[in-house]
Amino acid sequence: MVQLIMTQMIFGLVAIMVGLVIVKFFFRSDDLLLLPSAFALALFYTAFIEKRIWLSEGAWAAMIYGLSAFGLYMLVKRLAKLYRSVREGPFH
Repeated sequence: MVQLIMTQMIFGLVAIMVGLVIVKFFFRSDDLLLLPSAFALALFYTAFIEKRIWLSEGAWAAMIYGLSAFGLYMLVKRLAKLYRSVREGPFH
């Protein structure tokens, strides 16, 4: 029993590391939401590998929420940069 839990923990950590690399590669960002997005991708990966239907549904939702939060954050950050460079923007 303990050996099975340790194996799943090691595969989970590897999945989180791979998720970090994938998110960093696709989004090319070092922001604060990088880690939650990687956790969401890693949760999806481990649920897909272990073939747990009930966990994979939650993983789909977590991945969608994580990526949408990351996308919203990047959009707000980009709009803030755009308005700061324009003299008539709200941040001037």
